[in-house]
Amino acid sequence: MSDPATSGRSSTFIGDLSFSHRFEGDRASGWAEFTDELRVPATGQARISVLATLGDIFTGTLAAHVTAPKVALTIDLSLRIVGDVSADRLDATSAILRTGRTITLAGTDFTDPAGGAVVAVCTATFMPSPRPQDVIDAVKGFTPSRRRMGGPFPEEMGARVLAPGHVEMARQPYVQQPTGVIQGGALALLAEVAGETLLDAPVAEMELRYLRGLRVGPARTRTERLGDDTARIEVIDTGDDDRLTTVIFARSRR
Repeated sequence: MSDPATSGRSSTFIGDLSFSHRFEGDRASGWAEFTDELRVPATGQARISVLATLGDIFTGTLAAHVTAPKVALTIDLSLRIVGDVSADRLDATSAILRTGRTITLAGTDFTDPAGGAVVAVCTATFMPSPRPQDVIDAVKGFTPSRRRMGGPFPEEMGARVLAPGHVEMARQPYVQQPTGVIQGGALALLAEVAGETLLDAPVAEMELRYLRGLRVGPARTRTERLGDDTARIEVIDTGDDDRLTTVIFARSRR
């Protein structure tokens, strides 16, 4: 993993992704660019964890308008690749699907700008943070950024494969949210690498349920194969008595 002091990396990995997102009334639209560093090697497929990260950001900014001034916490998120995600750029449209007193559901469709076909779909559920200190200012869109990840996404994130299905990641500033927990997209990357090393194929579907923030670390996966193409992955906080923080179901594309 490169040294952020000398590599020109952003303070967090979100800053090293190339994307834009702007509000259009109660909806939002944007785009994201994908370089080789953000793809599964030898496949051309955009990493599902990168799509999940962007989906979380895009849906989360909309949800934050509902929960403000409280931070919108992601409860669960699903991402399905339904088409060809090998294009250098994907467009994105986001909308609030449903909102209530405590729960907000939002979705993002990723489309190939060449033909307009939907190639990946994200849905996520949010709630306002119960912690009084988790407050935010007015939520704005993301101005266009064309940064580039300095190396392969798992390497830059510090994901370390211990054995097939077992992957570890330190809780370092580069992968943290402002509240100090590991960002949900970083946990998605941890689960993706765990799934692909156990299933020996790229992950094309992912369902994540966030149970609690991972505040100590390192994060580590426990993975169980549930058939030829499906795995159940648990992420534990090894520095906090191995407490379970996230449960993920991952399905491969062969």
